[in-house]
Amino acid sequence: MTNGLPQPVIFEGHDAGHYTLPDELLKLRDTLLKVQAQPYPEPPQNAWAVIERLSVEIVDAVHNDTPLPDPAQIEEARKAERIHQDIVDLMASCTELASQRIRKALGAHGMAIITDHLKPAHDKLWADYKAAWRTLQEYGKTEPRHLLAAPQKVRKASDTCDLLAERYTAIHSARTALTILGFNCPDDPNGKYAAIRNYHRLAPSRLAMSRPPWHGLSTRHHLGWMVENGGELWLPTPDEQRQAVIDEAPDNSPLRRAAGF
Repeated sequence: MTNGLPQPVIFEGHDAGHYTLPDELLKLRDTLLKVQAQPYPEPPQNAWAVIERLSVEIVDAVHNDTPLPDPAQIEEARKAERIHQDIVDLMASCTELASQRIRKALGAHGMAIITDHLKPAHDKLWADYKAAWRTLQEYGKTEPRHLLAAPQKVRKASDTCDLLAERYTAIHSARTALTILGFNCPDDPNGKYAAIRNYHRLAPSRLAMSRPPWHGLSTRHHLGWMVENGGELWLPTPDEQRQAVIDEAPDNSPLRRAAGF
């Protein structure tokens, strides 16, 4: 259940085993889920429904010359409705408070999530992917449909590439969610260095409408292209990303302005 959970994609990648998260953040998420799991009380009978029922009972009692029902039931119904609404409002307030605490924790731990959790997972992923892809290169084929008769080592390498491609997407989805929360790099508005340290060595063209050679590739093939062409994949902090921009185009240089930094 992700209703009310801030930036659920960050937690989804953790729950899938792609990376770790701070214990405090996970505990706050669990608190929210437990609050949301609290059972709502059954709504009481509406006061107007009680009035309609009593109307029938009173007319029947007069007709049959039997004791009249107690009209205090109407006020009891109204009281029950007020209590029910109070509980509903209270539970909504608890949910919002638990969500606010998660949002605050994401802001407080955002940088640590990048440096201590996402970055290590990304770097290990990239090292493992390069090793698996090179196994496929040594075999001479990289497409799964060409590997049905390949040795087990090769088929395992292909499966590893699929798994790590999924993990790569999860890690960068979480990083994008943190960007939305303010952990971004204004010096790199197009995100050229958000995932590739040596972007312009791989894609030298600076034309506004130009597309890099890996444009349109699936994640698996994107990563494979990077292995084969010397891509330096990374998961930088905003400061590291800014430094990559400055290293190529110093502040206020015509090159930097022309490139759209």
